[in-house]
Amino acid sequence: MRSEYPVAEATAYPVGLVFDVSFKAFSVRLSVLAADRLRFEIADGPFAKSEEVAIVATPIRPGLFLVSWIEHSGATVVHVEDFASGQLHSQATLPDGTFLRMAGPLRVVDAGSH
Repeated sequence: MRSEYPVAEATAYPVGLVFDVSFKAFSVRLSVLAADRLRFEIADGPFAKSEEVAIVATPIRPGLFLVSWIEHSGATVVHVEDFASGQLHSQATLPDGTFLRMAGPLRVVDAGSH
């Protein structure tokens, strides 16, 4: 997997990275704008929207990051992003209190400078 996911050994959250995640209910594109900034884009489905958010990205081991943010709506999101295995786990609390647990494969679209 290391050749398919060139950020698999990154020790800092990879600025410039663009990746897609496919959950059962929807797909999302995530773009790392800065070490503390991310844009997500959900094109279709019940959660369709695009937003730039302030994030906290904590490295766990090379290629594995815990990333969290609060959306403008008040929704909270926590990701475990594993670029070594190509999997992402997401947990989110929506403004109405609905709690979502999702997981899906991630695919690097652009590794930026990494």
